[in-house]
Amino acid sequence: SLIAGGVLVFAGEAVRIWSAGHLIRNNELTTSGPYAYLRDPLYLGRLLLLTGFCVMGWGYTWILLIIGLGVFFLNYMPRKHQKEMARLENIFGNEYTEYAAYTRSLLPRLKPYPAARKRRWRFDLFWNENKEQYLLLGVVILTLIMVGRYYFSQ
Repeated sequence: SLIAGGVLVFAGEAVRIWSAGHLIRNNELTTSGPYAYLRDPLYLGRLLLLTGFCVMGWGYTWILLIIGLGVFFLNYMPRKHQKEMARLENIFGNEYTEYAAYTRSLLPRLKPYPAARKRRWRFDLFWNENKEQYLLLGVVILTLIMVGRYYFSQ
C-alpha cells in the first residue's frame, strides 16, 4: 500500500531529521530532542524507512522486509549496539550509564529523561555535522520513483 508505506517513510525521515538536528557526536552526551525519549532515534528512523519502502513496494518486497528486519535485529543492531554502548560509556562514563538505564533503544518512553538537555533543533547539526541531507535526498528520489511506478503502471 503506497499510502501506508508513505506514512512510515515520512515518519522515519521525520525522526531522522529531528535526531540529526540534535546529535553532537563525541563532545557531549546528546539527551535533547528525541534523545530525551530513546537512545537510538536514528536507528528507529532507519527501521521505519526500511519498513515503509517495503510496504510501498508491496509484492515480493515483503520477502525483502523480512530479510532486512532479520539482518537489522539479529546482526546489525546487536553488533552496533554493543560497540556503541562501550564507546559512549568510555567517553561519558557514569553520565551515559545513567542515561542508558533510563532510556530504551528503539521504543520511546512517554516521559523524557529527567536530566535531558534543553536545546533546540539546529540546522547546522543536521546539515554540516551529521550530513543527513544526502539520505533525505535519497529518500525523496526513491519515494518519487515508487510513486511514479505506481501511477504509471495503472
